[in-house]
Amino acid sequence: MSYLVLARKYRPKNFSEVSGQDHVVRAIQNSLKQNKVHHALLFSGTRGVGKTTIARLFAKALNCLEGVSPEPCGKCANCISIDEGNFMDLIEIDAASQRGIDDIKELTQNSQYTPTQGKYKVYLIDEAHQITGPGFNALLKTLEEPPEHMKFLLATTEPEKLPITVLSRCLQFNLKRISEDEIKLRMKEILDAEKIEYEDLALSIISKSADGSMRDALSLLDQALAYEDYKLSEDNVIDMLGLIDNKYALSIVQCILNQDSETLNEQLEQLDSKYPNYNDVLDGIASIVQEIAYLQVLDASKVDAQSEVVELSKNHEPEIIQLIYQIAINSKRDLSMAPSSREGFTMAILRMFAFQLSDSLNDSKKQSVSAQKKIKKSEPLSNGKSDRYTISSNNWTKEVAKMNISGAVKQLAANCFFDQIDNDVLYLKIHSQNEHQMIDRAVDGLNSYLIKHYDGFEKVLIHIEKENGNTLAGEVKTKNEEQIIMNESRASSDPVVQEYVDLFDATIEETK
Repeated sequence: MSYLVLARKYRPKNFSEVSGQDHVVRAIQNSLKQNKVHHALLFSGTRGVGKTTIARLFAKALNCLEGVSPEPCGKCANCISIDEGNFMDLIEIDAASQRGIDDIKELTQNSQYTPTQGKYKVYLIDEAHQITGPGFNALLKTLEEPPEHMKFLLATTEPEKLPITVLSRCLQFNLKRISEDEIKLRMKEILDAEKIEYEDLALSIISKSADGSMRDALSLLDQALAYEDYKLSEDNVIDMLGLIDNKYALSIVQCILNQDSETLNEQLEQLDSKYPNYNDVLDGIASIVQEIAYLQVLDASKVDAQSEVVELSKNHEPEIIQLIYQIAINSKRDLSMAPSSREGFTMAILRMFAFQLSDSLNDSKKQSVSAQKKIKKSEPLSNGKSDRYTISSNNWTKEVAKMNISGAVKQLAANCFFDQIDNDVLYLKIHSQNEHQMIDRAVDGLNSYLIKHYDGFEKVLIHIEKENGNTLAGEVKTKNEEQIIMNESRASSDPVVQEYVDLFDATIEETK
C-alpha cells in the first residue's frame, strides 16, 4: 500500500485550515465575497509557508460548482478534482523547467480557449522568478489584459528578482514565516488524528528546527515517526536531528558566570563526546543569555522562564551578560577560520570565562569578601549584628554607592532618596518621572537587601513624589555637569585653543 506523506495528506482543503497567514486569507476571502477578484495575484514568501496551497484554494473558490464564495464547498466534483490534482482548468507550471520564451508563448496562445470544466482557467506559475527575460516580455501583455475567463497566480521565494513591470501588474501578498506555536498546534492536530503518542517537548524541538516552514516541520515529523517506530519522544528527536540537549548550553553559561572552571571542563568534555554542531551550541548559549538579559529588564514573575535562568538574571551584572552574548555571536563567524570547530568553540568559551567585570568592581567585591572573612575570624557573631550598618539622610547616597546590588535593583536605589525611619519602617521616596523603575523584582530585591544589612527598621516603603530629593543618580549627574562646565572653561581659556579660534574664526561648541 502506498504511503502519503503528512505534508500532502494534511494539506489544507479550505481556508480555515491554513496556519499563520490570516492577513492573506482575509484579503482573498473579502475579494471573493465582494466578487472583486484581481486577475493576477503574486504570492511571495520562504519555502513551505503556504504559497501553492493558498493558490489552489483560491482556484477552488473560483471554480466551485456552488458558486464563487469565500470558502469552497470541498464536496463538488470540481473541488474534489482540484484536491486530487486532475482539474483540467488549473494549469500548474514549474518555472524552473518551463521558463523560456517558447514555453510562455504556448501558455499565452492557449489562454484564449475557454475553460473546460470550471468557470475560470487558472494558471499557477511556481518559482516565477526563474522565468527568463524574454519569457517575461512575452507574458506581459496577457498578464496585463487577460481574457475574462483567465486568472494568473504566481508564487515565488524571491520576489526581488521579478521585473518591476510584472510586479506592477499583480496584487502582491507577502506570506510570513509560521510561528513555532502555530506549527506545534498543527502537528498536535495531525498526531491526534493519526492516534500517535507524542511528548510535547519533542514537538517543540521539531517546531524550532522547521524555521517557520510548515512543510519542513511535517517532513521532519514524518522522519521522526519513522525513526522511532511511530512514537515521538524528546530524546529520540534530539538524536535524529543530531542536536545537543540545551542543558549543556545552560550548564556552560552557569559555569562561566559562577567562574567554576572545574565543572566547565567536565561539561566541555561531555559535550565533545556528543560530536556536536558547535554553531548550534553557540546559538543555544546566545539564546540563554538573551533570555537572562530580557529578565533583567522585565519582572521575572511575569515571564515563563526556567528557575535557573531567573536565578542567573538576579545574581549577575547586565554588562557581563551583554559581553557573553556578543562573544557568542561573533565567535560563530570565527569558527570557520579556527584550526577546527572544536578548538574555535573552546576558545570562545575561554574568552567568555576570562572577560569578567571591570577591575574596579572586582576589587570592591574582593574587599567586601576580605572584610567579611576578617569579621568572621576576629569577632564572634553571637548577636548576628556585626555586619550590619545604620542609615540616615546624611549618609544615604554614600551607602547606596557601596551596596552590593546590581541591575534594576541598583537603578532603583540610585534614584530613591531618604525620608525617615519611624516605628521600625524605613520610608524612601522616588520622583514620579522614575516611577517606571519600581518593578516588583527591583522593589523586593532592594527591600530584602536593606533589611538584611541595615539596623533600625524591619520594613521598607517607597512613596512616589513630584519633587526630587538627594539621590545617588542626582549626585552623579551633577558631578558630570560640573565636569563639563570645567572642561569648557579650560578650553575657553587655553591659549592654544584661542589661537585656533582667532586663526579660523571658529567658535567653541557647548557639550549638550
